[in-house]
Amino acid sequence: MSGMEARVAAKTEQSMLDKRYAEARAEIERNRLIENGQSGALFFAALAYGDAMEENKLFQTASHLAKLFCIAAAFIIPNLLVIHVLL
Repeated sequence: MSGMEARVAAKTEQSMLDKRYAEARAEIERNRLIENGQSGALFFAALAYGDAMEENKLFQTASHLAKLFCIAAAFIIPNLLVIHVLL
């Protein structure tokens, strides 16, 4: 291979690498924008949840019962697992 052919091959390879870099960079940027949007939506959901908790008594009761259920499950399920495995 002559020097000219090597330079042409190197230039072609460099242009392919530049194209791959640009595509990867665009993908990373797009994912970053999506994550920024998701964090904004999470903040909005938290605010909406707080407003709903203040306005709706039934929602407050359901949320409290769900918390109690989760606490009870956290205490009961490990005990049942120990009883099942050891006995």
